Order: sequence, then C-alpha cells, then structure tokens
Amino acid sequence: MFKFVSILKDMTKKEQILEASEELFAEFGYTGTTVRHLAKKAGVNIAMISYYFGSKEQLFAELVEYRASFLRLKLQDIQKEITNPIEQIEKMVDVYIDRVMSQQNFHRILHRQISLQGSELNESIITILMKNVNEVRNIIEDGIKKKAFRDVDIEFVILTFFGAVAHFVNSSALTKKLLSIPGNKHINEYPEIQLRMKIFLIDLLKKYLISSNNNDKMLSN
Repeated sequence: MFKFVSILKDMTKKEQILEASEELFAEFGYTGTTVRHLAKKAGVNIAMISYYFGSKEQLFAELVEYRASFLRLKLQDIQKEITNPIEQIEKMVDVYIDRVMSQQNFHRILHRQISLQGSELNESIITILMKNVNEVRNIIEDGIKKKAFRDVDIEFVILTFFGAVAHFVNSSALTKKLLSIPGNKHINEYPEIQLRMKIFLIDLLKKYLISSNNNDKMLSN
C-alpha cells in the first residue's frame, strides 16, 4: 500500500485514477469493480471520476488508450529511427515483449474483457488496439515494398505475433508446465525465458517474412 501511495504523489489526478483502476480491474474484473471502489482506491471523490471520465465504461476505455499509446509511440519511433525492415522486426519483438511482461495486470484485464462479445465497450477497446495493429502492419508492408520481405499473409503474421505473446503471458501456469519451470512465480519473473521467447519469435518471423532468395543472400554475406 505504501508503494502505491508513493507512486500516486507524482501523478495528476487523472493518472491517479487510471493507475488505481488498473489494480482494481485486475483483481475484480470490470463488472466486479464499482465507481465507489475506484474513488476510494484513487483517494478521490466519485464526482471527480465523473468529471474526468463520465462513466466507468469510458474510464476503462481511457485506461486501454493510456497503456496502448505507449507501445504505439514506440512502434512509430522504430519506423522513424530504423530503416532496415529486419532490424525493425527485431526491435518490435523486443519492445513488445518487454512491455507486456511489465504490464501483466493490464494485459490480463484486456484479454479477459475482449473475450466477451458484442458490447459497446469492446468495440471501443478494439478500435484503440487496431491503432497499434496498424503500426505493426505498416512495418511489415514497408518491408514488402522494400523487397526485404516476401509477399506474406500480413493479417496472420499479426495474429501469430500478438497471439503467441498473449498466450505466453496470460497462461503463465500452462507456459511454465510446458517449459518444466517449477515454483509459483509468474512467467514474467524469469528473464531467461523472456529472452528465449524473444529469440524464438524473431527467428520465426524472420524465417517466414524473408524470401528464400533474400535469405540466401544474407547467409552468403
């Protein structure tokens, strides 16, 4: 509790509410978290939550944007700062796995919520997440245009990338069982396994994305 209160001192009231909501949504889920709980956790009154967000639904959507925007900016930076498409893929995997591992509560909340069908909240969440998906799409499409990548099924590359990491993190117990890792710690507490996942995904994506001709050239250099 002391650690959480210390963190809140350096935040705006809005950020304070978002950080508190993430903890409660992770513990109780969206439906199990009330506005009263949120206000108490954030150390604000209910009227302030209404002032900043309007509703619990909008607060949840803004939490998703709050977290997702960090990755989106990182993906945009990769495209600006790195010209080599293969290096872009390597950096993309590195950044994304680090981010998911450091934000496991948020990603657990996110995937629990979007597994539900048909709500307006889910439509809002998917709209936000598609902004990040499109940044990944841009990286792959640019690699194809530069002839560094072959003409691939971009949508399934994206599904494979995000899906593999989501399962790896959100199914920690199963992941640990498969990898024969003992103990009760979450998978994010094993940096060597995190590195192993990065190496595997980079290798997998490169083998699929790089055409046989380009691959032969790379091996000969």
